Amino acid sequence: MFGISLSGLNASQKYLDVTSNNISNSNSYGFKKSRAEFADIYSNTIFTSTKTATGMGTITSTVAQQFSQGSLTGDTGNNLDMAINGNGFFILSPSANPANGTAASENRSYTRNGAFEINREGYVVTASGDDYVQFYDINDKDQATNLTVNGTHALKIPSDTGAPKMTSKVSIGVNLPANDKEHDITQFDPKDSSTYNAATSETIHDSMGGAHTLTYYFIKNPVNKDGTTTWNIVTMVDGNDADHLVDVADDNGLSNAKFKVTNASSSVAGETVIGASMTFDTSGNLIPNRSVPVGGFHLANDNSIHPTTEHSLSKAMGGGVDDTQNVAVTLNATQYGSSSFTVSETPTDDGYSTGLLKNVSVNEDGVLLASYSNGRNVHLGKVALADFINPQGLTKIGDTQWQESFASGQARPCQANVGTAGSIKGSNLEQSNVDLTASLVDLIVAQRSYQANCQSLQTENTMMDAIMSVR
Repeated sequence: MFGISLSGLNASQKYLDVTSNNISNSNSYGFKKSRAEFADIYSNTIFTSTKTATGMGTITSTVAQQFSQGSLTGDTGNNLDMAINGNGFFILSPSANPANGTAASENRSYTRNGAFEINREGYVVTASGDDYVQFYDINDKDQATNLTVNGTHALKIPSDTGAPKMTSKVSIGVNLPANDKEHDITQFDPKDSSTYNAATSETIHDSMGGAHTLTYYFIKNPVNKDGTTTWNIVTMVDGNDADHLVDVADDNGLSNAKFKVTNASSSVAGETVIGASMTFDTSGNLIPNRSVPVGGFHLANDNSIHPTTEHSLSKAMGGGVDDTQNVAVTLNATQYGSSSFTVSETPTDDGYSTGLLKNVSVNEDGVLLASYSNGRNVHLGKVALADFINPQGLTKIGDTQWQESFASGQARPCQANVGTAGSIKGSNLEQSNVDLTASLVDLIVAQRSYQANCQSLQTENTMMDAIMSVR
């Protein structure tokens, strides 16, 4: 008799404990509420009739975790804050393990709390600094190259871009106005815009990371007898004559556009300028066998045109740099009717100087992007996610973290925005999924249940005293 009331008191206490814990963690990011679940105790023997059995009370069958989605905070102002909008978990490791970037799988934990930061070594870690956030290596399409839990690793964000890289290739797209004025190429003067049709520039880098200005000059020749139009291209670096603009299509019988400037007032008077040429048909299309093809020329340190290095690329850059640098030029040119010269494709340059870290961010696919002062944006890795067949079977270890168990099944590696793992929301955090209003109601119910079981126990005690007083 007393045992039934005591089981009710224990159950009510468990209900109070679970509800109180939910309420106390209502502001814990990534916290998942629990629900106390109870079952009755029923005992039968061969001497007991099931029709008259009263039961033996109640027992806590389990405290079940509820992994419903919590609401997102909105912009937190911290770019490394991450929220999962889906079923996935962040993967954590207690050690960066410099040997191979991984730690034993049994030591990994899982969390929905994406309050991350960078520690003094440059690793992405939890707010406490005790665990390292795990990432996948990625290819040039931002896809994980090793989609396994053991293939994850801690990620160290470089504070700079390391050694500079000299430019090896550039590209630019332009449209040349079909009805533009014709010029005499022998009168060319880079300092006199009336001697050429148009000019545009882009940046290139030398072996020490120094930035230089590569300028293209476009000069329209008189219309050919067959109605075609030829344009000459001259390039300069930092205003210096880098006339080793070498045509790599020599195997097609083409040669460099070589001419001597006869204009006495020109800043390059008497110079033999080396350029390239493009010929367009009457429809404005390039004629392949009469034009420098796309990417068909380059700036080089080459003595085949001039017997000295007077006009070499390294000399034009000011000297003191790698004299083997070769810059391949991709020029996507059209000739259509327009009122003016236009740059149709943004110039590109594969070189860069050393840059310092300015900012980090994460996109919805979980790709961590580092931005540097030299303008480079580097895709460093992809946040590793995992899900489970039975997340309620995960073992709670505190700090809003869980570990896999036999009941949960093994962690299944996944990528953000693929399947049910969910997408990543940067500069956001997932709030607790605790409903305070509902929890306060639960608290009242638990309190009343506790009081009722106390009253039942008191009544049973009074009855027992009465029975014992009978003589």
